[in-house]
Amino acid sequence: MNSIELKANAKVNIGLQVRGQREDGYHNIHTIFQELDLHDTILLEKIRKDWRIAINDSSIPGDESNSCIQAYLALKKQFPAIGGISITLNKRIPSGAGLGGGSSDAAAILKGLREIFDLSINNEDLLHIAGKIGADVPFFILGGTQVGNGIGDILSQINKPMIGFYLLVVPDIFISTSWAYKALKKHLK
Repeated sequence: MNSIELKANAKVNIGLQVRGQREDGYHNIHTIFQELDLHDTILLEKIRKDWRIAINDSSIPGDESNSCIQAYLALKKQFPAIGGISITLNKRIPSGAGLGGGSSDAAAILKGLREIFDLSINNEDLLHIAGKIGADVPFFILGGTQVGNGIGDILSQINKPMIGFYLLVVPDIFISTSWAYKALKKHLK
């Protein structure tokens, strides 16, 4: 297989309880993650070496700070023999809206690389790698409906999904997760 097209779905948090800051700077939370149909589309194509990325949104970085590239480099570290990859990212999930777009893209890259390079790595090992990329990335390895604890990385699958419609209102502003938690910290004092 030389190429694969992937969907990277958004998520919402159904309730979010912030339980306090940890020594590592993260916050412990309790939430229910619900995967949505809204998705980015990613095309992965094998190339000889290294990586390249094309993104339809100029506000998204195309360097090693991009979660897609971080996912590729994390998996390449574990499987040095894998070749290069070309990533074409068609963003539809709004950035900075709390919908997990970057995390979902990273998880899709991990799963897509496993498939395109026929890697012998199970979901448990992918979850471990995903957790090093970002707190929400592990959720997107399995998706669906899950209870999230810890920093969102301690997950329990819920067998009965929350089916329904969600109205997403996304104002024309960008809010980074780190900024949101810092702002919350000010109000908790």
